[in-house]
Amino acid sequence: MTHRATIQDFKMSLHHFCYRKETGAENMATDMWLLEHMHSCSGLVFRRYGWAKPQVTFGYGQKADWVAQETQKDLTSLVRRPTGGGIVHHGTDLTYCLILSKGSAGEHIPPMQLYGLIHQRWGEVLDTQNIENCLMPCPEKKRSGIPGVCFKEPVGRDLMNGNATRKLGGAAMKRTRKGVLIQGTLELGNWPKLDHKILENNFLKLIAKDLDEIINPIEWPTDLETQRLSLVKTYSSICWTKERKAP
Repeated sequence: MTHRATIQDFKMSLHHFCYRKETGAENMATDMWLLEHMHSCSGLVFRRYGWAKPQVTFGYGQKADWVAQETQKDLTSLVRRPTGGGIVHHGTDLTYCLILSKGSAGEHIPPMQLYGLIHQRWGEVLDTQNIENCLMPCPEKKRSGIPGVCFKEPVGRDLMNGNATRKLGGAAMKRTRKGVLIQGTLELGNWPKLDHKILENNFLKLIAKDLDEIINPIEWPTDLETQRLSLVKTYSSICWTKERKAP
């Protein structure tokens, strides 16, 4: 049973919001709206979401003109994420957002350890579907420079296929005074059709146990579209896409 979300409801739980399928700008705005409303929360927020149409997103630190040239896409069709990482093609992937509130147990985990834990748990979920996988070993020397195409450039603790020749999952983080935003994706298109909802629920059970949280199904507020309107305007603007500035 679910109920309407209020800030007062966010108390020591893994708050599980239901699936939404929206535009690229709306998806980014919703993730940031959730992060901005974590100041009075304890615990986690998780959501899996889809895309109204195939979408290319790129990382906060990447150069927009280079991304447009690399993808052969017009800048107006691209969406810059609030998190880092490289170019990601969405449409068939399992896309998710995980937020850890300030002061929660998960928020104190070192970033690379948390990154590895998340992908380890997704890997265990894929194991139950007979999809062999492993974590990318961490390189002896950290690579410098801005990422390029996410799924062509695996990094340490990314989720890989069984023989580590193809990347299956990656994520990017944004840490603020209000908590940690993790935007992640699994590209599972080459396997027989998988039920993403089953994968999602199994992952939630594992990560909730790791972080000592209780899963709390929760509905979106009825006025979400109004509350996030300014954020949608930002993520759909050419000012943000090109220069990371609000219009």
